[in-house]
Amino acid sequence: MEDLRSIFRPLLYGEGFTLAMIDTGIRETHEMISGRVVYSKNYTSDPMRDGFDHGTGTCSIAVAVAPLCNILNLKVLNDKGEGTEEEVVLAIDDCIDFQDSRPEIAPSVINLSLGSPDDGNPNNILRVACRAAIDKGIWIASAGGNSGPAPGTIMSPACERYVMAVGSLKYLASEKSFILSNFSSRGPTLEGFAKPDVVMFGEDIVTASSSSDTATIAKSGTSFATPFVSGFGILYREGTYRLAVAAQPISGISIPVTWGVAVQDIVDKYLPLLCIKPEGVSLGKDNDYGYGLAFGPLVLRALGFGAAQAVDISALLLPVVAIGMMGMLMSTMMKG
Repeated sequence: MEDLRSIFRPLLYGEGFTLAMIDTGIRETHEMISGRVVYSKNYTSDPMRDGFDHGTGTCSIAVAVAPLCNILNLKVLNDKGEGTEEEVVLAIDDCIDFQDSRPEIAPSVINLSLGSPDDGNPNNILRVACRAAIDKGIWIASAGGNSGPAPGTIMSPACERYVMAVGSLKYLASEKSFILSNFSSRGPTLEGFAKPDVVMFGEDIVTASSSSDTATIAKSGTSFATPFVSGFGILYREGTYRLAVAAQPISGISIPVTWGVAVQDIVDKYLPLLCIKPEGVSLGKDNDYGYGLAFGPLVLRALGFGAAQAVDISALLLPVVAIGMMGMLMSTMMKG
């Protein structure tokens, strides 16, 4: 990530782009998040807060990756972490409507660190809403689920073909490699799609906690792998926009949400070129790792920076180091 960020001047920090966090609400005054939320809406009957201590953590990860992006705080899960598909759909519909009513804060990416069991129905209202957003140029990253290692456990809407399903990795420091988290849900979907699409670190991540403005807590799950990918999506949108059309810093420019590479092309054409897997894992997309972990040097090569080079597995630490630089650390705590 730092390799990609540093090839631009000013550096890529997500400025001018908006990320919608559809979750349990956010403690907006937390020191890791303060100043980033530009719009809030509560779709539940509970107060507008993060009583489940979830959305604050997922948001802090995304903001660590893209620290100057705008955040939409859309609370669809109550203080027990529960909600309805209808509430999530209403939030997604609002994200789409913002393209006309509030273009200055219309999101380029939606983060869905949530899900429900896949019923195999492509006309499920949540999946229909996701397709409508994707058709409008909005990327969606969604947690694959925590029901692994059994096959066929990918959640909805991550099961939707072009919703970017995110699985969880565990970093193996002694081997300078990584392995899929045992809990990370596996494909295929009930319709036969190979999922997840990508994987990211999701075990014992120290995130912001909603218990106070300075509190942190170690969390694990695909919910916490997903905002890494959403944050990277914001940086990618910013970077490719600058490469193509911006000859100056983008501060103050209203950026069309629909500009750039379609997520369908990202999933089908580019992820195979951008990701790596541990030794011994089959090449190509599979139902455990998907395409694998996005790897900085391959991303740079795809953007036209630098020649092909040997893969140094130690560079996988870059996303972790970047998070540490923003005040967040990979924890050495063991789960109970």
